[in-house]
Amino acid sequence: MLKVLFCGLKNEYGKPEAGPSFEYQNFYSALERMEGVSASFFGIDEQLLQYGRDTMNELLIKHVQEQRPDILFCFLFTEELKKETIQYITSCTKTKTFNWFADDHWRFHIFSKFWAKVFTAVGTTDSRSLALYKQNGIRNVIHTQWAANPHLFFPRPFLQNKDCFNITFVGQNYSVRQKYITALEKAGLPVVAYGTGWPTGRIPKDQSGIIWSNSKINLNFTEGNYDSWKLYAKLLAKLLVKKELGKYKSNIHQFHNNFRSVMSSRRAQIKSRNFEIPACGGFLLTGDADNLLDYYEPGKEMVIFYGMNDLVEKCKYYLEHEELRNRIAKAGYERTMRDHTYDQRFRHIFSFLGF
Repeated sequence: MLKVLFCGLKNEYGKPEAGPSFEYQNFYSALERMEGVSASFFGIDEQLLQYGRDTMNELLIKHVQEQRPDILFCFLFTEELKKETIQYITSCTKTKTFNWFADDHWRFHIFSKFWAKVFTAVGTTDSRSLALYKQNGIRNVIHTQWAANPHLFFPRPFLQNKDCFNITFVGQNYSVRQKYITALEKAGLPVVAYGTGWPTGRIPKDQSGIIWSNSKINLNFTEGNYDSWKLYAKLLAKLLVKKELGKYKSNIHQFHNNFRSVMSSRRAQIKSRNFEIPACGGFLLTGDADNLLDYYEPGKEMVIFYGMNDLVEKCKYYLEHEELRNRIAKAGYERTMRDHTYDQRFRHIFSFLGF
């Protein structure tokens, strides 16, 4: 039995009022149910709030020494853990350490490259960052990707009138997302967006699967959070005066890295929705991103749109072609269950670590 200690935030952004974090719901939940795996959880945010940073780090080391997990699987948010803590566990115990780095398309230069070397191995979802790791002398990296947790995302029976969900988007309102939705509305298309910043407001997390299962067209936008020089400047200022563990400190000496990070934030990236929507049996119409074609075949397992006009035209087309839409959705579901669940991602990582 492989023993895995998962270390991450239990609550979204460490705030109990925000509900369970993405990593707790998706990563830990999947690990708990994996055959041949015994998983336990170390909640960084809970421990930090109760004991403070120093004691929390001491407790993590003590926990590893007492429980002797085969793998310490981390999902770092910021600087809650100390590099010395991870380095000690990596070097002085038999536990292998791994961290899943998210958002390397813009966080590599300001975060990941400073942490990667203290772990036995690390994973990145950004294919372009593999070369950056190599350039920085970091060889212990594996390319992985978001996936679907089939215990959370699966086809749901229809609960309402079958025509109540036509074209839908579930996610926050930022970047160019408003422009996409407005373009569809102006074209007279029946579109509704759900989430923070939209008139509908935030919905319970368990409702997204119902929407994705029953919508005729599910949209996914892949652009980053920032789409104007004003927002880039705001992000740069935020990085130069960095808030870390509740304290502000100057980060001006990292100006070059921060500037590179801001410019990289423009890149489109694969989202977890790219896998979660097909896992629910939903038809996916998505923007292109990074190496998306490595995971699904466009036109057969999902559909990609290129720009505003193409989005409008493809929405019109697929609304009218139900049989084709259902065939693509079915193929996307089958591909996801075959190749793109977190069980498969984690077993690939475990193999990389030598298990």
